[in-house]
Amino acid sequence: MSLFIIMFKEIIDNLRDRQTVFYALLFGPVLLPLLLGGSLVMSFKQLSIDFDEVTSLSVVNPERAPELMEFLYSNNIDIIAAPAHVQTSVRQGDTPVVLEIPDDFASQLRLGRPAPLTLHVNSADKESSKAARRVNAILDVYKGTLNNLRLLHRGIDPSVFNSLNVVENDLSGESASGQMLASLLPFLFIMSMVMGGFYLAIDTTAGEKERQSLEPLLSLPLKRSAVVFGKYGATLCFVTLSSLLTALSIYTLFRLFPIELMGGQIRFDGPTISRAFLLASPLLLFISSMLITIAAVTRSSKEAQTYLGLLMVVPMAPFFLLQFLNVRSTTMTMPIPMLSQYQLLESTVLGESIPWHHVVLSASGTLAATTLLLLLASWLYQRERLLS
Repeated sequence: MSLFIIMFKEIIDNLRDRQTVFYALLFGPVLLPLLLGGSLVMSFKQLSIDFDEVTSLSVVNPERAPELMEFLYSNNIDIIAAPAHVQTSVRQGDTPVVLEIPDDFASQLRLGRPAPLTLHVNSADKESSKAARRVNAILDVYKGTLNNLRLLHRGIDPSVFNSLNVVENDLSGESASGQMLASLLPFLFIMSMVMGGFYLAIDTTAGEKERQSLEPLLSLPLKRSAVVFGKYGATLCFVTLSSLLTALSIYTLFRLFPIELMGGQIRFDGPTISRAFLLASPLLLFISSMLITIAAVTRSSKEAQTYLGLLMVVPMAPFFLLQFLNVRSTTMTMPIPMLSQYQLLESTVLGESIPWHHVVLSASGTLAATTLLLLLASWLYQRERLLS
């Protein structure tokens, strides 16, 4: 009973703390996914080209290349008149790109020579660069068609120039293209867990030392283990709530994501997010125990913020490790907390099958580490030096 009294006391006290509420319920669950996930979503949208979307292209002297204009029109590009001052308009961003057809375009084609075209583009402007990539891709197709016609006109089979026919058999799976995006989910989950209990762990130990309210609490006829688990339970509640809100914000955010860009293989639907939360749930216990253990070692709130600030590097380590090194999911990596959850959550988002023994090893390793940290925290609370 005393355990729950301490737990609810810490929860109520920290709900009054604006800083704790901000980082636990707003920064980790809402702002962090919005900043990281939102920027990544917008980058993918900016880099992607929808060739089925009808767009317009400003052309100077379109009458000099009627067949090219028809080809562009057949590829969902409407031809419009170019502005009076082409370079100024493109430079200022009023017109994305302008295709200029010179006087000798038709004559050079008839002579079998390279026909000149000028595409005015502002590479410093993202919209202009995106429009230029689409136009260049269509012009490359048109150029290939003209090259084949020239060869056939001279009685040469175009396939003669294809001396090699290399077929690449990609065995990585259809979901490999979404690897970078898939790694974002475990990163957001783990960072929100750390942020959720960060300030509560500081306040319940180092903060109470400074306020001199920890000594009266420990002088009560309570088992110190009850004090430890009461503070642990309060931290766990904040960490869990932060993770649930993060799962909800990730689901809401990626409903707007163009999944078709990644071949439709990555999944951010409700069942996938729920399954990812369950696979990451052992980390709720582990991170909560890690936070209160480190906070118990420190002597002041400032020192606790320093140590726990360095702790922020820990969730980032598996993220960068998996980005730059080819670390496979094996029975050797599964018992490692955080690293195994990163791998399991990536596989979940990518729609890959997960062996059941990997889940068992991941949960077992994380719970074992949690037990050791709780034993260490209990031992620290038994020492009189805790109050010094």
